[in-house]
Amino acid sequence: MKITKRDLMNDNPYSFRKIVSTLLEVNGRGYWETSEDNLDRLRELYQEVEDRIEGID
Repeated sequence: MKITKRDLMNDNPYSFRKIVSTLLEVNGRGYWETSEDNLDRLRELYQEVEDRIEGID
């Protein structure tokens, strides 16, 4: 069974937001290095899940 972003966001957007924010935080603290493209995508995902939680379409 493959779990997708959509599954995570639909089933528990608060947990999904925590996962994304943790990845951004550990990068900011220097514990995890990744590309700027990945960081941009994580920021987009964070905004997307925030909008869903707030009820913004």
